[in-house]
Amino acid sequence: MKIKIASRSSKLALKQVQEFVKISNISDYELLNITTEGDKLSSEGSILFDKANFVTDIEINLLNDTADLAVHSAKDMPAKDTEGLEHLFFIESSERRLSDLIIFKNNEKFKTDMILGTSSLRRKMQAKFHLNAENVISLNGNIDTRLRKLNDGMYDCIVLAEAGLYRLDYLLKSNNYFKLNHITCSGQGVLAVQWKKGSKIGELINSSIVNKSIVELNNQIELEKELLRKLDADCNSAISLHASNRIIKGEIYGLENFISFSGTNIEQILKDIDQKGGLKLLHEHN
Repeated sequence: MKIKIASRSSKLALKQVQEFVKISNISDYELLNITTEGDKLSSEGSILFDKANFVTDIEINLLNDTADLAVHSAKDMPAKDTEGLEHLFFIESSERRLSDLIIFKNNEKFKTDMILGTSSLRRKMQAKFHLNAENVISLNGNIDTRLRKLNDGMYDCIVLAEAGLYRLDYLLKSNNYFKLNHITCSGQGVLAVQWKKGSKIGELINSSIVNKSIVELNNQIELEKELLRKLDADCNSAISLHASNRIIKGEIYGLENFISFSGTNIEQILKDIDQKGGLKLLHEHN
């Protein structure tokens, strides 16, 4: 049976499909390239849209049986699950690449007055609070477009996810980037495969790629998503978040301040966030 796999059409998205196909041992498949609303808005230079726009159009193809399964970046998946669909988070490598990288056009050291490009609200706030960056400018496009804009001199430096660069085999000169130590967003570096509830595809996926480490990975990200839902936040919010060994750590960024949180109990974390003013900070960007 030929399996129809839906995905965005970017170079990175297609690499992610290849990663899934490799670990699932699927050999007979057809690729459905979907230009999502998020892709259209991003190409128009818009930054004011929900990252779920990268997912929703693909999910429609699952719900109407045009596609059998879909592969996404886990960080694009909304905190609230879509009714009628199931998913599994996975990575091919045993090493999850969580970090953001700050990349320079030339061999330079970061200066606070540099023009820094990023599209993410979280990254913008982290650049402000952790790097004291004074000139943070929006940066749209796929990875190739962003690197080209950097090389064309539109920016002095840009922030990109290490995982995407690794998947595309982009070798950066060791002297023109450094790894940021900030906590990143929920699901960064991880992929998600999604299918229609009740489909036999789900049985195939679970039997082919689920192991102890995948189960633990899913437990971690589902814990992150639970906290995001209770905060009424998502991947667009100015929040960094990572769960490991049942410990959740993160930061919430307001316009002029930020708070940190850590704990093992979600209700206690919510109380801590509220007491520190984190709920107010979270909604300052609305």
